[in-house]
Amino acid sequence: MTVKFSMFAAEADMRDHKFVVKVLTGSVEEIARTAINWGYDGIEFMPNPSRVPDPVTFEKALNKSGAILTVVNSGRIWAHGLALLHKDPAIQKEAIAAFQRMLDFAGYFKARVGIGGARGPGIEGMPKTEMVKKAEVVLRDLAKYAEKTGAIIMLEPSESQYTRLFNTTKECLDVAKKIKSPNFSIMLDTHQLWGAEKSIEEGIRSAEGKAQHIHLFEPSRWPPGVLPEKEVLDWKNIARILKEEGFDGSASVVIAPEGDPEPVARKSVAYLRKIFNQ
Repeated sequence: MTVKFSMFAAEADMRDHKFVVKVLTGSVEEIARTAINWGYDGIEFMPNPSRVPDPVTFEKALNKSGAILTVVNSGRIWAHGLALLHKDPAIQKEAIAAFQRMLDFAGYFKARVGIGGARGPGIEGMPKTEMVKKAEVVLRDLAKYAEKTGAIIMLEPSESQYTRLFNTTKECLDVAKKIKSPNFSIMLDTHQLWGAEKSIEEGIRSAEGKAQHIHLFEPSRWPPGVLPEKEVLDWKNIARILKEEGFDGSASVVIAPEGDPEPVARKSVAYLRKIFNQ
């Protein structure tokens, strides 16, 4: 198993918005260069939904450092107050248009786009079965759009404290099976595996080998392998299960929530390469 490791990253205006994890920020050239210098293969990029970069210019900035774009993270759709499923049709329409721009951008790189918080918390008061059906319509339409662009959508399971939609790996995989698109798949997140699944192993195996990407961080939001005395997750076991499931994707790491992020980032990726890429 050879995993490409990337850092969560965004342009400097990301600092104006609250997000659940801390990400590397700066110009595209700066974040790409920093990721490479700290030992990563590239970045998981979080575009501003109203100002998605020009892919040609973005590619040139990546090429200067040799960084790759592993995933386009759509999380800023949520951070900007939008949602792919929303009671206000205007807000939902704006979110869908923003996601389509991200698909256009990712398609240039034949990259993947994750759907995590972008789907929104759900519609208050609406029965879950009805809400899921409405969400499936939106996701099916986005999958058709993705097929035109060449991008791949990955639905990320998320805990019930954030959303009522698709909380488990199995729920996400069931949606992917219904949509039946080569451009619609799923991804994993260790915080969700810890917080929402019966067990981390069951959550990973529920993906049936279809997961293409995984977010790696502790429930405390610290990167793996840097605070062994305080770690809750068994990272060697997680790596073992992913190997057994034939995982052949990429992984992203957040930066330290406090202190100097560089030594933490370097230590984490060295640790991850050791346990994943043996």
